Amino acid sequence: MSSNKKYAMLDTDFIFKSHIARNKHNHVLIDFVLEFKDYEFYCHEQIVKELNKHSITPNPIPWLKDKINNNIVYMYSDRDILQDLTQVYGQAATDMYRTMLKISCDTFNSGFYNLYYSSLDALETNCDSEVFLQTLEKCDNNIPPKNGLGEKKTYVLIQMMQVFHNGNVYLFCSDDFQARQSLSGLQNPVYALSILGVFFKLMKSGRPKEEMQEYYDHLSAFLVNQKEYKVLDKVGLHRIKVPMQNVLDDIYDGKFQLLRNGDLQYIK
Repeated sequence: MSSNKKYAMLDTDFIFKSHIARNKHNHVLIDFVLEFKDYEFYCHEQIVKELNKHSITPNPIPWLKDKINNNIVYMYSDRDILQDLTQVYGQAATDMYRTMLKISCDTFNSGFYNLYYSSLDALETNCDSEVFLQTLEKCDNNIPPKNGLGEKKTYVLIQMMQVFHNGNVYLFCSDDFQARQSLSGLQNPVYALSILGVFFKLMKSGRPKEEMQEYYDHLSAFLVNQKEYKVLDKVGLHRIKVPMQNVLDDIYDGKFQLLRNGDLQYIK
């Protein structure tokens, strides 16, 4: 195994936006991502469930299922996470999953865990894994839609990956600042990459602007209500609004650096 291998989690927003970004031949931006050297790609099964609920055209589900079936993207269930944790924590794996879930929930919504997952705390310490998974599923089913469950389950998966691959875990996520900034609340470092970061990396790899412009414009047309992206100023203290088209121009003019949290920061 390569010592430089990176373990990248894909979230819902990243998948559908990088699938929408495409050229006239319907080649999608995320296929470039899956070619990034030394990366392995993962998603939680909740991401697939959430994408199924979105009315997105073109539908990314057939693409994603094909990648999963061909072991290009590895899908984890809660059972899979628990089984991997058992390798390290034995019977205490259920308690460790519960701790990771609480951290994940608190990262986004204070009180969310207590509101929806209190049944897990009623279970005995080191409880049977089947009892734990059944209780967890009941809790999940009681959560109303649009509460970011896929995001929270992805953060559990991130923490599990940190147990085995600390320092080499990445989140490929939304351009939303909160989604990336929340990574700083985790105990161990996690790198982030947004859609803008993908264009930056492709520029660095030598992809010409004329080629990338088509993908960028296709995504911009989808984001009909969004006219600007937020990036960091030269000092790194303020996030400023920049017209969407200007951002790609500035990427190719070498005006940015890419930070570990996925932000683009002006350097000139």
